[in-house]
Amino acid sequence: MKDWIKQAGTGIFYGLIGGAIGLAILAMSSNNHDTFGNVADWVSGIGSVGAIYFVYRQIKQQTDQHNEEKGHYLQLAIGFRMLSNQSDKAGTVSIKSEQEVFFFGTNSGMMPSAFKFIGICTSEDYQTLKSNHDKSQIDHNYEDPEIQSFDCLYDLGIKQRKFERVVPGDVSEEIVIPMKLIQNKFEGSGKNLFVVYMDVLGVIYGRQFTIPDLNV
Repeated sequence: MKDWIKQAGTGIFYGLIGGAIGLAILAMSSNNHDTFGNVADWVSGIGSVGAIYFVYRQIKQQTDQHNEEKGHYLQLAIGFRMLSNQSDKAGTVSIKSEQEVFFFGTNSGMMPSAFKFIGICTSEDYQTLKSNHDKSQIDHNYEDPEIQSFDCLYDLGIKQRKFERVVPGDVSEEIVIPMKLIQNKFEGSGKNLFVVYMDVLGVIYGRQFTIPDLNV
């Protein structure tokens, strides 16, 4: 649709120029001053139309570039809270001494997009993952590090996590993982980890967070 409008606008613009040239040739051949006056009006009008057209093109290019760069962007939020459990019989809520990690994403861009949770990894693996996907546009010969999703069905490939459509200003579904699972999995790997998301274009998003020692 955009290409059709662009071609039509270009055709009209050059058509007006061709008409002005034709009138100029006609005026010179007839040696009529009134005709020259009409040609001058035509040329002035075409100049105005041309100026408006090129200003429009410049604004449109800048807008397209801005939308491409800021069209959609996922900002990740991470928090910690105590585990809670609701009894089915009495309906009471009990708070455990263990913590859980929860996180979600917010589309802070200007256009709807789709994102999905990939998993959690160390800071070193995250940098490797980012580097791999940055160069994937020109080189497909790379191997991604292992990312922990903390769901065996996804880790074994039995289920595939689907992309979730998020409109601007809205948030994705909250994901919750018990802190002890993360501590056990990454024991001895350092305290700094990354939660990793990806959009439909393969762009990687990450947010660093710190976990306490297992014995604390």
